[in-house]
This record gives sequence, C-alpha cells and structure tokens, in this order.
Amino acid sequence: MRNLKLTLAYDGAEFHGWQVQPNLRTVQGELESALQKLFNHDVNVTGSGRTDAGVHAHGQVANVETIRSMDTDAVLRGANGLLPVEIRVLSVEEVSLQFHARRSARSKTYEYHVWRHAIVSPFQSRYVYAYRYPLDEGMLDRGAACFMGTHDFTSFCASATPIGDRIRTIFEASWDRSSDTAWVFRIRGSGFLQHMVRTITGTLLEIGVGRLRPEQLPGIFEARDRRLAGPSLPPHGLHLIEVEY
Repeated sequence: MRNLKLTLAYDGAEFHGWQVQPNLRTVQGELESALQKLFNHDVNVTGSGRTDAGVHAHGQVANVETIRSMDTDAVLRGANGLLPVEIRVLSVEEVSLQFHARRSARSKTYEYHVWRHAIVSPFQSRYVYAYRYPLDEGMLDRGAACFMGTHDFTSFCASATPIGDRIRTIFEASWDRSSDTAWVFRIRGSGFLQHMVRTITGTLLEIGVGRLRPEQLPGIFEARDRRLAGPSLPPHGLHLIEVEY
C-alpha cells in the first residue's frame, strides 16, 4: 500500500463544497471518481478540511492510498486527464502511511477578497465580495490585530458547529490594500471552524464602517455568543491558499 499526498486547486463556484454528498457535485466526489478510474479500485480521499459550497482553493491538500505502482508523474497526468477543468492536481508526492492530510496539518492560510471598485468585473465576480461602503483602514488593522493569539472562537463560527473544542491559535491576521480594486484579508492559523474566516472578515467590515469597535472584541470572545459578532460573508470571496505540515 502506498500513500500519496495531492496538492489541489479548484474553482468552488459550481460545487456543493468539498465533502461527498448524495446526488450533489462535490470536489471530493469528483476526485474520488477520477482516482477510482485511474487506479481501478475503490479509494477514499482525505482532505485537510472541508471547504463550504462556493469556496475556492489554491493549495488544498489531500491524501489517498493505492496499491498501484504508477509513478507520481503518471498519477498527476492521469488524474488531471480525468478531472473536470474546475479541479487541477498541482503536485503528487509519495509520503509515509502515517501522513494524514487533516491530522498532520500544522497551519492553514486563507484569504478573503473584498472588491472595492464601483463595478465588479464579470471575470472577478465569482471570486470576490463587493463591498463599496467607506471603510476606516486604521480600524480594520486594529481589529485584525485583536484576532492574533489563542482564543475560543465560539462567537465566530457557525452556531451548529459540531466540534466541542473551539480554541484556535491565529499566527497572522492582516489586510493587503496594495490593489485599488480588491482588498485582501489574510489569516493564518492552527485550524479553522465552520464559517470562522467569513465571520471574522464580516466582523472586521462592521468595525471598518463603525458599527463595532475593536475594543468590543475581547468581550465578544468572552461571551461565546455568535449573535454578538458580525455577519458571515458569502463563500465566493473565500480562498484556501496553503496548508502547512
């Protein structure tokens, strides 16, 4: 038995998220279908995490076990030949049988793209969230800094999140405003809960327009009450950039 680590990119607009769901088109489902044809045996693809419907990935990581002896370049070419064009395998690497795409991950990096121009290009509309209201850049930065460190993120994840341990560590949280048209919120952490990045970004936009203040964030963390944080922004502006091991 061999264990293969796959690095993937996908346009999530036409998929119902990562995880296999009956009668729905998902990234995991398409990947397993392609690899089963390639390897001629059943496979179980494990991802580093479950991206929601509409979320994009530039560096998702998965692993799959196979008994086939084909080299990694052949797997790369064969998988991409069988996958829909919205999904690409960027690299294939043979790893130890102990490697697990989710449990072995040490950190993940996400970006949320906020379109600031009056008109959203039709070539960008599937990948950015349009937000044209004036934003206080200093307040955005002050708010982002409050998310650094280790916190209980109950107030910033979906209320129905089934995971009991909601403590996560954030290593980086910052805004890139080098482009006049799209501002990018970049966050790197030990792990993320359902809707967590989208809710953090939505909360920061509330701070940017003055409906919340950075000084309120410690109290929102402490309350562990989802109703106190900002809205969860739409999924199409969210991009999984990198998974580190």
